Amino acid sequence: MRFNTILLLAIVTILWNDVALACHKGGPMGFASNDPGAFSLDVTLSPFYTGASLSGTAGCKKWDYGRHQRIQYLETQWTFIREEASQGEGERLIALAQIMGCTAERQAQFAVLVRNNYSSLFNEKEDRSIFLLKLETLLSQNPSLSCSA
Repeated sequence: MRFNTILLLAIVTILWNDVALACHKGGPMGFASNDPGAFSLDVTLSPFYTGASLSGTAGCKKWDYGRHQRIQYLETQWTFIREEASQGEGERLIALAQIMGCTAERQAQFAVLVRNNYSSLFNEKEDRSIFLLKLETLLSQNPSLSCSA
């Protein structure tokens, strides 16, 4: 009887482990690598990734993968985005417009909006998530841009 109880607890622990840790690893399905090529792995036969894709976000509170990606983009391109925002043009600023959900026709307007609000959006003491909140607020106040982040 004792052996059966221990065996049952071990099985439950092993099977529930990926679900319990999925929210704490920093990425989709608990995958915390920053290597973009890592997602091209063939995971169709892997029980860990199959289980994580089915239940990896179970119990995760307010997991917003799109927001996570926007913050990651800001972290890696922050200096360039600040420079291009001050000029009102640039590849990274257009990419930010795309990430924020602006249509291709409205990306130039997005760049002008960011340039015109540069001093209120960019502050030396604030982190990227505060910038993102300010940008989302600014976009919601300008529905004519048709951006839906």
